[in-house]
Amino acid sequence: MSHIAPPSTIELAAESGDPTQIGNELLGMAGFNHSSVRSYGTLDGGNPVMSQVFRVWISETEDHLSTAIVKIPSRQLADRSREAANGSYIREMETYSLLRDMQGGFQPHVYACIHDQNAQTVALLIEDLGNLPSRHEFDLGIVQEVLQNLARIHSRHWSDDSLGTNWWIRDGYRADIFNEDTDLFVPHWKMLALSKSLHPYDTPTVNGTADFLTDNILEVLQELDDRPRTLTHGDLHTANMMMRRTDGGRKPVLIDWQDAVYSGASSDVAKFLSTTMSPEVAQHHFNGLVSDYYSALSDGIRSDYSFPGFRRDIMLALLGTFANYVISATTSYSSDVDPQSLNSSLRRVSSVIDVVRPLDEL
Repeated sequence: MSHIAPPSTIELAAESGDPTQIGNELLGMAGFNHSSVRSYGTLDGGNPVMSQVFRVWISETEDHLSTAIVKIPSRQLADRSREAANGSYIREMETYSLLRDMQGGFQPHVYACIHDQNAQTVALLIEDLGNLPSRHEFDLGIVQEVLQNLARIHSRHWSDDSLGTNWWIRDGYRADIFNEDTDLFVPHWKMLALSKSLHPYDTPTVNGTADFLTDNILEVLQELDDRPRTLTHGDLHTANMMMRRTDGGRKPVLIDWQDAVYSGASSDVAKFLSTTMSPEVAQHHFNGLVSDYYSALSDGIRSDYSFPGFRRDIMLALLGTFANYVISATTSYSSDVDPQSLNSSLRRVSSVIDVVRPLDEL
């Protein structure tokens, strides 16, 4: 799927912010020999510090590919170099390769990939799945399907320590808070809690959870670090999910593996559920969905990993997700920004914390 390109090919595309030339090369590699990039547009919603993402419109030919997605590294050299050194670009390429058999299903088609070995950067030509889905599209059936597919991915690399030896895979330590500074939890929570507009969810349960983490965040992270490890997405929320919409209905598709990590599976499950569900859905379905995911794991995993142990890990991972969003939450804003639009992910996670009450089980 990969090809060694001259060092300047990807770099020129990144620096210019123009995917035309690299897109044409990718089309040729993918076998679309009669196609070329006709025009392109930048896609919003990604992380420009890591990558630039474009929708390209392709000249109409017998190849029958009208649009595709071209993903290239960041435009800024400092950002590009940092992410290359962190393995972000190689990580996504390698993970898509590991999951090649799921492409066209829970994974997007990756038509072609160019790898610049000197710069450790990557350009990808990916299936165009349209616009990001709205939150209401993640109904109970879609959430169940996501969890079943997650269990398939997690099962195949469970306790596969050889995966963890690859230089490009992220280490599991503190993966739940993206290796952020745990000392920031207390001051950030104080700023959030004292603000009438920024407090995420002002209830005794949420405030008590924050108080607990104030004293015990390192212990929570240490216990999370002791879980069985596998290939995990590392940033599984709805902004990294697409929908393949066909006449037969909608199917969830998981994208963006630049944060893939060899870590505990419960982190993917907890972050996805806590950022997707409303409090009402969590009230009635959280326990059932956790059980559904566990049932979808392979028989061998379940025999060594009891459901009570897994459920405890889910509760710890909820605390880790909550801590991550508190540490990274926006605590200042300009006068033209609606404060109610800030920290939306933290509010969703807090609302689920309020219903699930993880401390009651820990």
